[in-house]
Amino acid sequence: MSSTHQAEFHAPTWHYQNQTPVIDGKYIDRDTGETKTISVNQSEFLGPPAVDVVIRSQHEDTTQCVFRASRAVPMEALLGHIMGIVGEKKLQLDSVMATAYAIRVVLSHELTPEEFGAIAVEMVLNA
Repeated sequence: MSSTHQAEFHAPTWHYQNQTPVIDGKYIDRDTGETKTISVNQSEFLGPPAVDVVIRSQHEDTTQCVFRASRAVPMEALLGHIMGIVGEKKLQLDSVMATAYAIRVVLSHELTPEEFGAIAVEMVLNA
């Protein structure tokens, strides 16, 4: 699941504030209807059809741990990779939810914040 995953597809970025796609560096301002050029200090994120992944811990020692990323890879490929890591590391799960454009994983395994971070990155960004 590296950034060049074989199943990776093109997904447009979205303008954070206006929640609208950015195409060729431009977006539609939903308040005014104007087409505007995105500036360097404006935030963008991958939106649909990319998959939004949130991994969090509910173990009492790491409830503050949350990881979020979007990947332009089919949900089934990401979910299979994530569950492979859960099995390989024998992680305890509280819950998993997956839809076409979202995956939510709640871990209940005892981990340090550093271990959580490394596992979350491996689940979503590394293969």
